[in-house]
Amino acid sequence: MKKIRIIDYGCGNLLSLVRAIEFIGYEGEITSDSKKILNSTHVILPGVGSFGNAMQKLEEYNLVPTILEYAKSNKPLLGICLGMQVLFTLGNEFGTYTGLDLIKGDVIKMESSKNSKIRIPHIGWNEIYPTNKKKGWESKILNQNLAGKSFYFVHSYIGLAKNPNETIATCNYEGITIPSVVASKNIFGCQFHPEKSGKNGLLVLKNFCDILI
Repeated sequence: MKKIRIIDYGCGNLLSLVRAIEFIGYEGEITSDSKKILNSTHVILPGVGSFGNAMQKLEEYNLVPTILEYAKSNKPLLGICLGMQVLFTLGNEFGTYTGLDLIKGDVIKMESSKNSKIRIPHIGWNEIYPTNKKKGWESKILNQNLAGKSFYFVHSYIGLAKNPNETIATCNYEGITIPSVVASKNIFGCQFHPEKSGKNGLLVLKNFCDILI
């Protein structure tokens, strides 16, 4: 039986995630209990707010070592929005903060050399595309049916992976290429909110929950 746990550290959109997971036929449990998280088959790390505050909350809940230990188990971990960003090495939001370092790279503010009047935050629906059309999406949470489909975004910062192969889908906003999905072995991240993205988002969540361990 799959044990899908949603990490509660005071920075997430939890109830909508639980409802979305129930809709696709699974049960999701909200928890901050380290033992439950480590005993999970699938873990989701949501996030709303700023990078520094999220890392502070994870430390206050003593969840940083728990997440890192879980990640080493090779069981699937999904970060959503800010939860994706804290997977990175460093965050540069209102200062510089150390992240979980599960995806090597930095989180930076969206800026455009072509448009100084870019509207930030990036809010709304946007289409995602694979970064390598010839090879296709080498990820367990995406498939070709999702190429060109729209997802719901709310963010001002983007995560830039040092290894370009770890960015598997992007979207375009005001001339800026936004990393939309990252993946490294058992670690996955979505910049968009799958739980707010209708049937396309539900399919991403189902693909994640369907991963066999």
